[in-house]
Amino acid sequence: MPISGSSDPAAPDRYHVRSVERALSILKLFLTGEGELNLAEISARMQLPQSTAFRLLVTLRSSGLIEQSKNNGKYRLGTTSLALGGAFLRSSDLRQSAKDSLEALRDRCGETVHLAVLDKLEVIYLDKLAGLHPIGLMSSRVGDRSPAHCTGLGKALLAQLSDAEIRERYTNTPLRRYTPNTITHLGTLLKDLAEIRAQGYAIDDEEHEAGVACVAAPIFDSAGTAAALSVAGPSQRINEQLKSRELPRVVRQAAAQVSVRLGGGEKAAAPSPRPRRPALTRFGS
Repeated sequence: MPISGSSDPAAPDRYHVRSVERALSILKLFLTGEGELNLAEISARMQLPQSTAFRLLVTLRSSGLIEQSKNNGKYRLGTTSLALGGAFLRSSDLRQSAKDSLEALRDRCGETVHLAVLDKLEVIYLDKLAGLHPIGLMSSRVGDRSPAHCTGLGKALLAQLSDAEIRERYTNTPLRRYTPNTITHLGTLLKDLAEIRAQGYAIDDEEHEAGVACVAAPIFDSAGTAAALSVAGPSQRINEQLKSRELPRVVRQAAAQVSVRLGGGEKAAAPSPRPRRPALTRFGS
């Protein structure tokens, strides 16, 4: 029997299998970046009896989605999870459509380039091409998550939402401070996002990592905002490239190229004001 809308979280409860939802929720615990968790930690975070959590872990382990360390008994994602992630990336039209533009952008700027999508209040890195400099390489990895409010990629994507939707998303979530430059007040973030909408690109001014800056621009498909790409590197080198106003232009150009391939060229071609020269270390509130 076909199940219409079964991928929709709002689908009727009768279509939901509780044990499957719990098992998937266990897998999602590892998306926070913690490599290993023990049974007690998983049980507490899932708010499940340890006996129930253990049965779910045994099932996940038998499928290869979870592994258990022989050294400390902790659980971690298994090789099947890795294979599923790889299969998704290989089948991603977005990633394939962006490949040539990312390579050209990296070769032109010499710095690390990223491709990411927005997931609620975080960005997920779909692709990364390391910069050409031996010093100042980024520690990010494909599949990693970063907060949206203080990354260029995240702000480029948040800027495509309405102020009302942004307020709703952050109603019960404070803007965590990562550096002295992190925006921690929603009003300040909304002002920054308004400027990003007008100019068509975002700047992370050492807001997530000290000493690291980036310029990002949104990518559109026929349905709307699809992703964002960025150029990132040591703030000193990025600052030098920003002096000529060339970096925002080439980042937007690369994003527009990908948008055309995805059928969102009209949105990407919208006019914007002349790129401004950003003042570094301008935030913190």
